[in-house]
Amino acid sequence: MANIVIIDDNPEQSGTVKNNLIISLAELNSELKVITTFPFQNTQDYFDFIDRNDVCVLILDEKLNDQTFDLNGPVDYKGSQLVQILRERLKDLPIFSISVISTDKDLIQQYNQFEEIISRREFYANPMKYVPKIVRAAKNFLIEKNEAFEEYGILSVKISNGKADETDTLRFKELQLKLDLPLVGFDDRDTWLNKYEEKINMLEELKNQILKQLGK
Repeated sequence: MANIVIIDDNPEQSGTVKNNLIISLAELNSELKVITTFPFQNTQDYFDFIDRNDVCVLILDEKLNDQTFDLNGPVDYKGSQLVQILRERLKDLPIFSISVISTDKDLIQQYNQFEEIISRREFYANPMKYVPKIVRAAKNFLIEKNEAFEEYGILSVKISNGKADETDTLRFKELQLKLDLPLVGFDDRDTWLNKYEEKINMLEELKNQILKQLGK
């Protein structure tokens, strides 16, 4: 099941956003799920977390570095810094900011990295102003990801059969980046074909989710 994920170091704040999302999603008859997580000390851990949890939307707080729930202390980055790291590999994943300090200078400077920067107060006052936008972003992301996996599968077969031309090879590499797959060499066919096989089940699940979201 595709998940909307809230990243916040304040469990009261993330819980309130989660509850508002769940209520609004139910009103929209959406089957998207909502989960929360505390910020990770190692920012590279987000990529595995996103992959394992079929994340279709991320919601970041800006002040991720205020509180701590482990012995390592608060994280040393803010939401506006985390989004830059995530965008190095996740170009298309919808990322929103819901923050008390929605007009913070550092956050505004990264405005183009977010789908939208939302005032926490405004979100609490009228979540249905924003939740449909979040749902649309999730649907579009899932559809595009599904289409990319299908194209990736077709190109995988062409390359493995020795029928791919230079344009196919370049497109295959683009899709590896888009889908955040290992950029293994084409001589190592077993490796990337095995990786593709691992994604087949996720592809089928994504198709089912998209059909449900579109009411088909």
